Amino acid sequence: MSNTSSPAALVRRWLPDVLLAVAAVAFVVFGAQFTTNGNFWLDEFFSIEMVKMDWTAIPAATAADVHPPLYYFILKLFVTLFGNAHIVYRIASFVPYVLTVGMAMVLFRPAFGRFAALVFLCLMAPNVSSLRFFTEARMYGWALFFVTLCGFAAYKVVNAQKPCRGWWITLTVAGLCSAYLHYFALLAVCFVYLFLLLYTLRFDRSLLRGWLIAAAVSVVCYLPWVFMAVSNILYQATGGFWLQEYPALSETLELIVGSRLSSWAVLALLTAAVVVFWFWPRDSRKGARWMAVTGLLAAVGVPALGYLASVTLQPMYLSRYFFPVCGLLWLAMAVAAAGLTRRLPVVRVLLVALILYAMYEPAMNYRNDILEVNDIVDQTVNFVEDRAQPGDRIYSVTEHVDDRVLEFFYPDRETKAGGDPIEFLPDEGGSLFLVYPEEDISPELTARFEAAGLTAAEWQGALLDNQWCRIYYLTPQ
Repeated sequence: MSNTSSPAALVRRWLPDVLLAVAAVAFVVFGAQFTTNGNFWLDEFFSIEMVKMDWTAIPAATAADVHPPLYYFILKLFVTLFGNAHIVYRIASFVPYVLTVGMAMVLFRPAFGRFAALVFLCLMAPNVSSLRFFTEARMYGWALFFVTLCGFAAYKVVNAQKPCRGWWITLTVAGLCSAYLHYFALLAVCFVYLFLLLYTLRFDRSLLRGWLIAAAVSVVCYLPWVFMAVSNILYQATGGFWLQEYPALSETLELIVGSRLSSWAVLALLTAAVVVFWFWPRDSRKGARWMAVTGLLAAVGVPALGYLASVTLQPMYLSRYFFPVCGLLWLAMAVAAAGLTRRLPVVRVLLVALILYAMYEPAMNYRNDILEVNDIVDQTVNFVEDRAQPGDRIYSVTEHVDDRVLEFFYPDRETKAGGDPIEFLPDEGGSLFLVYPEEDISPELTARFEAAGLTAAEWQGALLDNQWCRIYYLTPQ
C-alpha cells in the first residue's frame, strides 16, 4: 500500500476539509436561529406591503421609494411559493447567508486555500451585522452575496489560464443583480469594474474585449431602470430624502467586525495585512493581490462617496448601505491573511482565535436580545388574542404603528390607525384595544372614552414596529 493511500495520509488529506465543512455547517445552524426574530420594523413592513402587489405593479411602486425592484421580486417569489408566515420573510433573506457560506466553501477554498475560506467565514458568519441583515426583510443580504460574487468573478477572469466565458457571464449577471438590488451595491460593482479595467490596461490587454462587452451588456440591461435611478438620486440630492443627518463613521466601521476593543484590533490588523500583501514581493499571485486591494479600496471608496455626497449635497448615506460591500472587504482580508501566514501555523491559529473572540460575545448578546424581544412580541400579540371577542376592535394612535403593522400582527381582527379613535368605537357591548405611546392615556381622551361608555380595564407594555408602546384594554362600563 502506498503512503498516499494509507489511513494516516487520508486523514491528513481530508480532515482539514471535513473540519472546515463542519465549521460552515455550525455557522449556518447558528445563524438560522435568528430567522425566528418576530420583531419587524418600518422598512420591513414596506417590503411586506410591496409583495402584496401584483408582479407588474412592483417596479412602479418601488420607483416611488429609493430602491430598485429586484429584492421585492425575490421576496414575492418566496411568499408565493411558501406563504406569508412571518418566518418566510426571514428565510427569504437567510438564503443568501447560506449561499455566501457555500460560496466560501465551493469557490474561495479552491481559489485561495482552506485558511482564507475559514477566515472569511469567521469574519462573515457570526458577525452581528450578518446575523441582522441576512435575516431582515430587506435587500442587503442579497446585495452582499451578488457584490461578492461579482468581485470573485473578476478575480477568476484575471487569474484564468485560458478564455473564461463563464466567469465573464457571472461577472455581468452578478453585477446587474447587485445594481437592481441597491444603488450602493451598484457603486461597489463600479469599483470592481474599475479595478478590473486598471488590471487589464496594466497587465493583460487581451481582457479588454471581454471587459467592454461585459460593461456594454450591463449598461444596456440597466437602461430600463436608469431613468428611475437618476430620478431617485436627484430626489435625494435635492432634499427630498427623509434623512436629516449622516451617520458617524464608527457606525460604518462597526459593520465590519463589531465595536469591541478586540474588534478594532482585528480591523487594524487585517487592514494592515491587505496593504502589506499588496506590496509583498514574495507572493507572485497578482490576481490574488488585486482581489485584495479591490476589496479594500471598494470598502473605502463606497462610504467615502456616500459621506461626500451627504456633506456637499444632502444626507443620503446610512451605515447599513455599506453592508453590501463588506463581503468584498472580508474576502480581501482573508486572502491577505492567508497569503502572509502561509508558513506561520501558530499565527494562523492565533488570528482565528482573535477573530472569534471579537465576534463571540456580541453575537451571543444579540441572540439573547432576539430571544427577549420574541417574548415581548408574543406577549404583545397574546394580550389581545387572549381577550378579544368577535366585534372587538384594535386602534392605534402611536406613530409608525399604522394599518400595515396592525394587520400584520392581528390579521383576523378589525384594525385601524390614525384619525379620531372615537369614530372607530366597537358596536355596543364590544371592547377596544388602544395602541398608545408608552405613557398614561391623556385625561382628555380618557374622558371622551368614558363618555362613550368605555373604560381602561388594564394595559400591557408592547413592542410593535420596533416601537415601545402600551396596549390599553377598554371595556364597556
